[in-house]
Amino acid sequence: MTLLGYKLKQTQQLDRRLQQSLRVLQMSGIELEREVENWLSDNPLLERKDTDEFSDAEFSHYTAPARQIGGDEGEDMLSNIAGEQDFKQYLHAQVCEHPLSDQEAACVHILIDFLDEQGYLTDSIEDILDHTPLEWMLDEAMLQHALTALKKFDPAGVAAADLNESLILQIERLGECAAKPAALHIVRNALDSIDGNRSQTLARIKKHLPQTDSGTLEAALDLIASLNPFPAAGFASSTPTPYIRPDVWVEESKDGWTVSFNEDSLPPLQMNSEYCELMPSEGLSPEWKEKIGEARQYLDALELRKATVVRLAEYIVKHQADFFTFGEIGLVPLLMKDAAAELGVAESTVSRAANQKYLSCPRGVFPLHYFFTSAVQTESSGEIFSQTAAKAVLSQLIDNEDKHKPHTDETIVRLLKLRGIEVSRRTVAKYRESLGIPAAHRRKTAE
Repeated sequence: MTLLGYKLKQTQQLDRRLQQSLRVLQMSGIELEREVENWLSDNPLLERKDTDEFSDAEFSHYTAPARQIGGDEGEDMLSNIAGEQDFKQYLHAQVCEHPLSDQEAACVHILIDFLDEQGYLTDSIEDILDHTPLEWMLDEAMLQHALTALKKFDPAGVAAADLNESLILQIERLGECAAKPAALHIVRNALDSIDGNRSQTLARIKKHLPQTDSGTLEAALDLIASLNPFPAAGFASSTPTPYIRPDVWVEESKDGWTVSFNEDSLPPLQMNSEYCELMPSEGLSPEWKEKIGEARQYLDALELRKATVVRLAEYIVKHQADFFTFGEIGLVPLLMKDAAAELGVAESTVSRAANQKYLSCPRGVFPLHYFFTSAVQTESSGEIFSQTAAKAVLSQLIDNEDKHKPHTDETIVRLLKLRGIEVSRRTVAKYRESLGIPAAHRRKTAE
């Protein structure tokens, strides 16, 4: 073999090893289990290690029932994850049904992956650019064009920034009727006026549309009530996963917060000792040599997955230490590109390592993606804080408010400013809606 041929073959082998490692790193725990089953059926040189059987009590120690899951998803996170996966698969499958170029289709696929569990796109285009690898060469115009295309997908209302936009997108797709213009006006200008008291609602709406007759307003309210507030609703998985097995543990010690890998999250694989002992030291056929190399490649990919996930978790613990002590309010802005720079890997590697991997700590079980939060900068002081932390403070303010005189969005703006968080009233409304918190007049209880 010539030197050039040798180098070409060596490069191809390295590329295959790298591709295999990246695939394994990207997979969820369930996907990895399926992949390992394929390896075992295809390569006799691999076998599962003998592991002790666990009792139900031991099993519950390193798996997480839905009530222990932490983060914005709250108690229903597991069912949301299952539903989110099916919902996104439904959207991904639609990409080929729309007249999109390869570049446009790729951008739509990226945006679909950023949708939240309700089917909204709450991240700004700028935030999405900050959380995607630089080597993808994306720009704001490309993503904005892709977003316009995604909003035409089914179900209507998908990829809206908030409830108002989702309802508007749904109404705009309806056929022409007398109630449609009134319904659009109500959603755009007076959605907060709607509550459970129909007569009072009509009186408030009439102030916004004095020239519209009561029958049309009634029809408009009925039309709005028929819409779906959450585009992803109804996409729950038929076989939801009852448990999540975390990939890493985070525990407090005398030296601070420490990270350890959950060995049970990785399929216990090893070389088959019996076959290896029977192998001659020389004279192996090319087929068996390939099987040996393939088996070692698989084992190396598993080890690399373990090492990368642990390194990323250690990075998270180092930079988000206050979260483990104080909760959401302690989160600071953290970007994947910064993690990639510090860890010395590609940004896409960080994204793969965080994909469907979970961290267990005294506060619950959290996806690694949860700890990468967008930054918000105050206009006056230039101080930077995390969007998730701002939402946590907002939620805390509303939890502690006087239920007879709940805080308006303008009041919340002032209270947040006293705590060093400067955001607009529109941003407060957006955060409140993303947390599922109704407007002040709907939170008010009778004296």
